[in-house]
Parts: sequence; structure tokens; C-alpha cells
Amino acid sequence: MPMNEKQEMIIRRALELGLRAYPVKTAGIPVENRARIKCEYGCRGYGKRLSCPPHIMDIDEFRKILLEYDKALLLIGEHDMSHEPDIFRAWSHLRKESFHKMLELEYLAFREGFTYAQLLRPGACNECDVCAEQCRKPELRRFPPEAVGINVGKIMDTVGETFVFCDPSDIKCVGILLIE
Repeated sequence: MPMNEKQEMIIRRALELGLRAYPVKTAGIPVENRARIKCEYGCRGYGKRLSCPPHIMDIDEFRKILLEYDKALLLIGEHDMSHEPDIFRAWSHLRKESFHKMLELEYLAFREGFTYAQLLRPGACNECDVCAEQCRKPELRRFPPEAVGINVGKIMDTVGETFVFCDPSDIKCVGILLIE
């Protein structure tokens, strides 16, 4: 996919932050109803975070929004946590760290003229220990790709990356930056 200088600059910054970035066409982002079922029937945090279902838009609404974008960047932070006995605690720390790097890219994209740049964060928000009735940090509130039905495994396949759940030696924090 042809990129302009501004997109290339965002990708270079991603690399400087230790992230891999792949340009993708939004038309190729697989949005599936079945992907969200893992939120409702597989996540112990379901309903507890304001950045996750049922507190966010539904899949059909997201599909409509996605049609308004043409390009995105698939962002990946990779970590070896095979030494960590509690992978869930490690995941909490890793996704927060990766999110802040990815959020820097969203801010950079905005400053470079991508007015509607929007990040889909790796995993559920964990900026606060517990969500209040209303978000205390709305400027940081972003939802994960799976929460709006994105099949993360399939989009990873399209760029030649593998995505294996529960492999402590290869933890991938995946975000998607919608840019134009």
C-alpha cells in the first residue's frame, strides 16, 4: 500500500518506540460478530470496564465508522514473559505500557493532520484499578479491537505475523491506529 511521508514518519516513530507497524487498508480489517463473543462469554472483566462491552458501541455501528476510514496501522508490541509465573499480572502491565506508546502515535498522527486518528488499544483499559460510574480519564479511554468484533488473529495473518493466545514466550500487544 502506498504511504505518504506522514504515514512513514509515524511508522518510524513506532519502530523507535519498539513497536512494529504495518499499513493496512481498513476494507481488509476482518470484523466478525463471533469475535466479540469472547468478551461476553470468555472475559472475566466483562461489563467491568467502560472501554469494553456492553458500555461501548455495537459491532454494526463500528462497521459503519470503519467505512469512513481507508487506512490504518496495525501496531504490535512483542514480549517474552516465559520467566513470569503470573502471566495475567504481566499482561496487565504490558498492555498498559504498549498502550501508552501506541497512544503517542495517535497524538502524533493527529498533530500531523490526521484529524480523526483513533487508536484501538491492546486489551481492556487498565488506567484505573476500577472504573467509576463515569470515566475518570476520558482522554485515555480507548476500546480494544476485539470489543468491536475485529478478529485480531486474521488481521495479523494478513501482514505475516502469528498470533497465539497464552504463549508466555510470545506475548503480543496488538493495537490498530485508524488514520484516514
